[in-house]
Amino acid sequence: MSELDLLRDTLPTPPPAGSQARARARARLFSKIDSASRGRHRVRSLSLAGAVAAIALVTAVFLSVGTSGSHSDAAAAVLHKAARAALGQPGLGTLEPGQYVYTKSEVAYLSTIESSYSALVPQIREVWLGRDRTGWLHTTSGRPTFPSARDRERWVAAGRPNLGGNASEDTALGNDGGPPFTMDSLDLPTNPDALYARLAAEAAGNANGLSREMFTIIGDDLRNNYTTPAQRSALFDVAARLPGVELVGDVTDAAGRAGVAVAMVETDMTRDELVFDRTSYELLGEEQVVMSGNSFGYPAGTVIGHATYLERAVVDAIKQRP
Repeated sequence: MSELDLLRDTLPTPPPAGSQARARARARLFSKIDSASRGRHRVRSLSLAGAVAAIALVTAVFLSVGTSGSHSDAAAAVLHKAARAALGQPGLGTLEPGQYVYTKSEVAYLSTIESSYSALVPQIREVWLGRDRTGWLHTTSGRPTFPSARDRERWVAAGRPNLGGNASEDTALGNDGGPPFTMDSLDLPTNPDALYARLAAEAAGNANGLSREMFTIIGDDLRNNYTTPAQRSALFDVAARLPGVELVGDVTDAAGRAGVAVAMVETDMTRDELVFDRTSYELLGEEQVVMSGNSFGYPAGTVIGHATYLERAVVDAIKQRP
């Protein structure tokens, strides 16, 4: 089950997408797919892009890497601190067959309808994910917000269609009828050099560029997947080595928690931030903002997506909460 599948199953059905909008959606989905299965399974998940584009055009909150910046050494220092802190944080325990990684998060994805207007639909999302990538998804959607006054005006002119706010949905997660497989994160190396080599081999040849794709894969492993403290430490150490890491500085996440953020800039001039607790360096969440010259046409600093991690644990059954 990929993030693309989750979006297809949980978003409302907007009006049919125009050809230009579909093309834009495909380009962004191919470059930023949050494929929980990764590797060889990513191609299978990507084949859904055309179908999903016909349902909704989605720009999700993802990690990716961009050009180098003047604060790369400072950002690398933060990531190395996060790596050291991860080793001292309690793990989730073992993930046995029949158990599930439970992740509760608050997320908002930028959805673009008919190339006319965009909206952020906030969700409280609870995911139960087993070793074989099967499980359950429960979402509760909130009231949509708009990144600009123009977006809201166009939504009003379109008749204020329902964008999925104030709704709860449940979705069974499966493997789309394909063969069973396990989380790729389960066997991640804990040695940063070995992990770097593995991720580099996996990212080689991607159109996004090596460092950008490696950062995307790191994000895939950190979101709903099971990782040990040692694996998370190695992931942060690898991220610190990637060209383009920049220090954003002190921030407050969507839940009001004080943090420090590092970021990568994409070629479309969006900046993807990782937010860490200012003291413990625990990963609090992600945020995506646009910069000057962005392809969306929004003022610099406009937030176009975020994911805030609220709770994570290993549980014994679907729908069981810690």
